[in-house]
Amino acid sequence: MNSFDKNLTEEKIKLIYEFNNKSPLFARVAYNIIERGNISEAISILEDGLKNYPDYPSAIFILAMAHAYSGDEENARILVRRGAEIIQSDEVLDFYMDKITSIIKERNSITKIKKIDFTETALNKDDSAIEDDLEILAKKLTNAKINYKPDENLEPTPEIQEYKGERIASETLAEIYLSQNNYYEALNVYKELIKKNPDKADDYILKVAEIQNKIDLESGINLI
Repeated sequence: MNSFDKNLTEEKIKLIYEFNNKSPLFARVAYNIIERGNISEAISILEDGLKNYPDYPSAIFILAMAHAYSGDEENARILVRRGAEIIQSDEVLDFYMDKITSIIKERNSITKIKKIDFTETALNKDDSAIEDDLEILAKKLTNAKINYKPDENLEPTPEIQEYKGERIASETLAEIYLSQNNYYEALNVYKELIKKNPDKADDYILKVAEIQNKIDLESGINLI
């Protein structure tokens, strides 16, 4: 998915959510807000959404990472265990526990470095300069980028033979691609269906969000 298509999809998701804030698309909206650095707003959206969808694992995991970015490691790990218990996956539990560890480690590292720099120079600055340093630190913490690198020692997942039939956009074709874990092809089919069947665009956009979430889980989510 190129940048334009991704932004277009995100705008459609946002519009649907704004029209109906009880939509399950709240998780994707919150994820996009986290990417823009507004952690507190994302947490609020996720907590409200989970009142209507308490067993929505993707939303729970995104909320866990949001808490980690805000420095609340304890709640982050509690949420990871809750989400992993719902889908009963030790692999997912380990993945997100490692993710939380990385976020907290990076966050603490940035805080420590900036604290040392601030201490060494604070005596030579007036109050207004100190406030400027704190503001810069806050912005850098908000914009800190965490990259998840998959374990290079993990064996690759066996490939599933791809669908080789005639390419005609349909829900059946999209489901075939999904059964083969061919998520990008499935995304393209649903994008064609959005144009082909605008009356069902909301349903297809929801499918796009769900598939994108699967891609995020498999490749590692990069939050900004």
